[in-house]
Amino acid sequence: MTCYMRMGIISMWIIIGFSASAEVPAMHGLSQDYPGDLGIIADPSVLFADGFESGDISLWDEDQTSGDRQRLTVVSAPSPVFAGSHALQITATRIRDSGGGLIKWLDSGQDQIFARFYVRFAPDAGYVHHFVHINGETSKWGSFGKAGLKPDGSHFFTSGIEPWFDWGKNPPPGRWNFYSYWPDMKPSRDGKFWGNSFQPQSGPIPRDQWICIEIHIKLNSPGRPDGEQTLWENGIQTGHFTGINWRNNIHLKANVFWLMSYVTEKSYLYSAQYAPDHQMEFNPDSHTVWFDQIVVATRYIGPMNTTNKNP
Repeated sequence: MTCYMRMGIISMWIIIGFSASAEVPAMHGLSQDYPGDLGIIADPSVLFADGFESGDISLWDEDQTSGDRQRLTVVSAPSPVFAGSHALQITATRIRDSGGGLIKWLDSGQDQIFARFYVRFAPDAGYVHHFVHINGETSKWGSFGKAGLKPDGSHFFTSGIEPWFDWGKNPPPGRWNFYSYWPDMKPSRDGKFWGNSFQPQSGPIPRDQWICIEIHIKLNSPGRPDGEQTLWENGIQTGHFTGINWRNNIHLKANVFWLMSYVTEKSYLYSAQYAPDHQMEFNPDSHTVWFDQIVVATRYIGPMNTTNKNP
């Protein structure tokens, strides 16, 4: 099977090999042992968990909205909430801002990491520019501000699961796509290294409903291209990519979880072009998305056990 890798800002394709299947049966995840995710933070394989039930974002290390509560806020019903009584809402307002995000530093650093989150796009949501990332860095903030640069394998890598608009071909908010920076990535025609794409076998992302997304990064053994990344949608594996050379430095670990919804003017422009021709509802002035039940761990998590969904 082949994977088509798109360069960051141009219409050009590179074909690489990968191991994948359109639908792989769900595995038993650690969440099955914790109905409603209650007590999951105590599991020895869990590095971080937040369902926003505290009513705030105190568990996170960085708030990229600089205190602008209109952009990023913890909400309760009647706003959409997947489980419990709270969820995180991120709203981008056109012209004024581009949305926001939260960062969690994972001090231990891992050679393998899984991150599960529930996400819901507003019924009138358009495209986004960047979304949820897992980064690795040998110095704090060392993986940020690197757009257009190829990692050398010693200091950083980053991979985000993002709704891909495919230049207006996919219906908003898009289809899931890994947007990755690693040492073997290919340059664009401008000579810079914009994130290359690994495209799962995903359908259009639905709006106005909760989706369980889980991503997995397995770092390679330095000197061997045996790294991987995987996507599960609602417990079904839709993308498994192998042969990735993430690093040449054993001290480079996966140690950053970056939850964001970053929306640019280009996102609105492409959404405005797509929506009328397809009779699709679209908010030209803002973009809202909700997150809930976030878990980061060293083994597969899986969808939440809803036996005790709303305690």
